Amino acid sequence: MIWHRTLVASLLAMGAQAGIGDMVAEGMMRGSPSVERRLQEIAKANILSRGYMEIRQAPGLSTGIGSNTPVNPDGTVDMERWNEEVNQACRDSLETLNVASNPSGACICYNLPVLNNVTGTFEADLRLFQISPPTGDFQGIPQEQINVALSYNGASVAEKEGGAARQGPEPAEEGRLRLLRSFLFVGRINNDAMGGEEIPMAQLQALVMPIVTLSAVNADGQTVATNVSVNEAAFVSGVFSQEVVMSTFRLAELAVEEEVARLKNGTTAFVLPGVQLLIFPIGLIITSIWLVIGVAAYGMGTYARYNFRESHRRMVAKTQKGTMARF
Repeated sequence: MIWHRTLVASLLAMGAQAGIGDMVAEGMMRGSPSVERRLQEIAKANILSRGYMEIRQAPGLSTGIGSNTPVNPDGTVDMERWNEEVNQACRDSLETLNVASNPSGACICYNLPVLNNVTGTFEADLRLFQISPPTGDFQGIPQEQINVALSYNGASVAEKEGGAARQGPEPAEEGRLRLLRSFLFVGRINNDAMGGEEIPMAQLQALVMPIVTLSAVNADGQTVATNVSVNEAAFVSGVFSQEVVMSTFRLAELAVEEEVARLKNGTTAFVLPGVQLLIFPIGLIITSIWLVIGVAAYGMGTYARYNFRESHRRMVAKTQKGTMARF
């Protein structure tokens, strides 16, 4: 596998041709900011042209409406169809769970019908479904008495007027997840989080992903609370539901796979690794300097020892000559 890594490193260094400078900028070229920025620009343009790079302005986001959010002829969200589609999508995602991951017995389904990635405004739909009976501190507490609180890292929200308990609680039916409560929030991403620059889709999702806390008062008058995982059913409808967010590693991996294919079909000329210096040889320069210093020190020591030996030999010869008997 060493030859494969060497090949990939060589291809990455040829950022303009291979278009995968992100990995070089992250690794070998970390100490050269100007080269790093240049390679990132080349890689971004190349990968984007091949359809690998995630785009901040996904279809529909510039206008705020999700790509599959039902809308009325006047451009507003068709809330009746939205409720039906979201309930079905949420149930399809949560039906695989047998037991809730928290003692309340409830799970969250979180979706965005609207998100404007220019202004940062969005609407958030949160639904509370009963997966299993309450346990632990929540045992014996009616689900209707559980309070829901949201907090965001990089955004702020408020409950939309008329959005509380828009739907539910539904009557329990066998073989069907029961919808306990439904909420609609309106919010906005903080200006400092937006930053005025392109935001990768994964980062945009993180900004609008909440921390959900369920709390209630038990029979003893004590307040109990628990956090609920939103990842169990998030973005199953509306904004982000049709988008695939790939990690930086996967983006680079796709670019490497394409470049290898180009090498095989002869589109890209093969460059034998190890025969050229493709990066500035800082390590070689430092090693050479130490080598010169070491050779100089060793040479000076050897020359001093040679002179001392010759001087000692001459002194011994003179001493022996002076003690010889004369006839």
